[in-house]
Amino acid sequence: MIEVIDDFLNQNDFNKLKDIAFKSDFYYAPFVSSKNATDGYYFERNIFSKCRIMSPIFSLIEPVLDKLNVKALVRAKINMYPRNDHLIEFGQHADTDFKCNTFILSLNTCDGFTRIGKDKTVPSKENTGVYFPSNIFHNGTNCTNQNVRVNININYF
Repeated sequence: MIEVIDDFLNQNDFNKLKDIAFKSDFYYAPFVSSKNATDGYYFERNIFSKCRIMSPIFSLIEPVLDKLNVKALVRAKINMYPRNDHLIEFGQHADTDFKCNTFILSLNTCDGFTRIGKDKTVPSKENTGVYFPSNIFHNGTNCTNQNVRVNININYF
């Protein structure tokens, strides 16, 4: 089941998370696709991976985890896609090879989007989240009308 929810977080919790993610000194690691050379690149910051907290901003995603009623966290990260003159739709992938849940929260509004399966597109709209099973193929894009497109990707039970 795919579900889109506008105004996912209360404004105060959302602003704290967004403010950190958009700070100029917030570190993102470059990620270049090895599977499809035409995918280009993006930047990511792992928050939780391999059963451990990877970033001091973990506490800022706790309101998201609480609202999702997370029982076990698999992975949480922030993705940042730089602006380009043309929209690049990255290759489809599944986040896991086992069934759990995926939640993507957009931190800014732009012309980028997430495609789930072949037909469902979810625009990047600030504080809008989308839930779907993590074994469903999906992909994202960069953007052309903002400096970056930023979202949080969470896999959980």
